[in-house]
Amino acid sequence: MKASLRFDRAYTPLGRTFPAWVSILSGKYPADHGAVFNLRSLGHVQRQGLVSSVLRESGYKTVFAIDERRFCNIDESFGFDRVVGPRAGALDFLLQRVNDTPLTNFLLQSALSEYLLPYSYLNVASYTNYSSSGFVEGVLRAAQSSKPIFLAVHLESAHFPYRTRHSSLSLDLDNRFLEQHLRALQVVDQQIGEIIQGLREQGRLDNALVVLLSDHGEGVGELEATVMLDGKSTELRSYGHGADILSDHQNRIALGMAVFQDGYPASSPGVRHDQVSLLNLREVIERYVGAGSIEVSDKNSCLIVETGLRIEAASDYRNLKESEVFSQAIGLYRIEGGRLSLREEEIPRLLVAKDIGLRCRNHITWHSFARQKYYSFLLDDRGVPVRQVEAPSADIEEIEKYSNIYRQGF
Repeated sequence: MKASLRFDRAYTPLGRTFPAWVSILSGKYPADHGAVFNLRSLGHVQRQGLVSSVLRESGYKTVFAIDERRFCNIDESFGFDRVVGPRAGALDFLLQRVNDTPLTNFLLQSALSEYLLPYSYLNVASYTNYSSSGFVEGVLRAAQSSKPIFLAVHLESAHFPYRTRHSSLSLDLDNRFLEQHLRALQVVDQQIGEIIQGLREQGRLDNALVVLLSDHGEGVGELEATVMLDGKSTELRSYGHGADILSDHQNRIALGMAVFQDGYPASSPGVRHDQVSLLNLREVIERYVGAGSIEVSDKNSCLIVETGLRIEAASDYRNLKESEVFSQAIGLYRIEGGRLSLREEEIPRLLVAKDIGLRCRNHITWHSFARQKYYSFLLDDRGVPVRQVEAPSADIEEIEKYSNIYRQGF
């Protein structure tokens, strides 16, 4: 990141993995590409004309690698020649809690497990036997080709519940969620280093654009700000992602990019303070392929933002019980072609329950479904809310325009 062009005000339009990744590949908002929730049926999601498909048609080998598939059903139909990681399917949800045995632990250290235990192979959810180096090796094997490559790698160790057997980081923090998150991030950092080194040895970085990003942020209960909300002093403190539009921790992403020549960064490093988002990335990739340079426009100076599926039992990690989450969510899903997907008949009801807002450089406005009211806050230079103000009519108009896509028979 120190050798990259970095963006300290970069955001996701929706803080969930599947919608965020389809926004990366399409350059569009969820209402436009259809991946409005995790695990929406693929038949209702745009899979044509993505940047992966365009590059494949131009002669690139395209690879998507992800080490936890339960909420992200991206597969070869999204324009990829190869997908690395566990097999997507309903069995993924059932097997990971019961496969911590001497035999499975042994088998899952072997490449044979891709065929013998496909739902647990290279799967972070099976954290007792997940191999961080094994996943890196799978990525590097997939990158081998005589063609140029478009390689998208998603590392999930630092995703909740932040369980890993690979971290050597020793911490003693009051916030155990932050402590676990940081320990898991060390594993991700190590994997990124191994991938970079492996690609360098393959010659892949002799002429390449490397983008480091997160698909969403993460709230781990840290105090972000204390604000007056409707005249009442309120602490902004949240858990998770995709649930609170006002939270900068949940919605800000890590983003840095660099052109590599002869194996090492060759473009000028620096920090940009203007607001950008995941929607910018497709344009960045296509411009690099065409011209060989980095250019990021600020066309998304104001960004539509929205929440994902919110389940009450998962709103606070401190008292989260998996059995309660399961009982609240199970009626929303069905098994379709061996995969878990949201019941399409539930989608209209879930869409109108979203909070939808407009995040600008110096303020944020959103409509709260729970309170049936518009809110607006001024933001400081870090993106942290400072003071509640009256919601601008122009913001309300933009939010209503987007919300109507969902209301009118989406």
